[in-house]
Amino acid sequence: MLIPNPKYVLAITVRQYLIFLKFIVPNLVSNVANPLLFLFAFGFGLGQFIDTMDGMSYLTFVIAGMIAYSAAFSASFETTIGSFTRYFNMGIWDAILSTPVTLTELLMGEVLWAAVKALISALSVLAVGLIWGGVPSISGALIALPFVFIASICFACVGLLATAYAKGYDFFSYFFTFWITPMFVFCGVFFDINRFPEVIQWFAWFFPMTHLIAAIRPLIAGLPVEGQMLAFHTAYIIAMSVISFILANRKMRQRLFD
Repeated sequence: MLIPNPKYVLAITVRQYLIFLKFIVPNLVSNVANPLLFLFAFGFGLGQFIDTMDGMSYLTFVIAGMIAYSAAFSASFETTIGSFTRYFNMGIWDAILSTPVTLTELLMGEVLWAAVKALISALSVLAVGLIWGGVPSISGALIALPFVFIASICFACVGLLATAYAKGYDFFSYFFTFWITPMFVFCGVFFDINRFPEVIQWFAWFFPMTHLIAAIRPLIAGLPVEGQMLAFHTAYIIAMSVISFILANRKMRQRLFD
């Protein structure tokens, strides 16, 4: 197996970045405005009735959750709808693969760009949180950003796996219903998962977003963080990323070349 060339991986990422700049207004609307609307609605709506949760103000609690969700949604959308469109409808992947770029390098470039785009979305939510005074620890928030980026790679890899099996846009209704929506409602974005029945808690810990939120929420709130738990959450996310990417690469290779 050829070792991926970082130059080609970066070239794919830069290409996507240039396209992003070309359509920056609709891109920002879908990837930045939506999380901010949710943050405003729940942060100020429920915040009127809930003062604190899990040892921090509810606004801080929600901001950490929305940073994670915005990253998850942005990365997932990019490697599902976005990647499928480039692969199936526009034929861009065929054009790229006619160059020296390999499929593995192409997929790595797609994942890397999706993670960068997710980080942009997460940074937007963080900026709003800072303006509203919902981020008690700026240094902790900056330390949390690498965890957001690593988790975004995981979200992108799982999205790419879904794309590898998708035969049409209808397939992604399953992905968003059974992967994105459960993360949104069960992984601690708006409530502590300990409020759910035990079986739901176990269900929630399967999703990488639960681990991401558990890692970044105390950092953003300026609360003590256990190094071993951070290492565990990070290891889980990396393991899911590697497994998802290997499976996506294998399935996509079968579809394109067999």
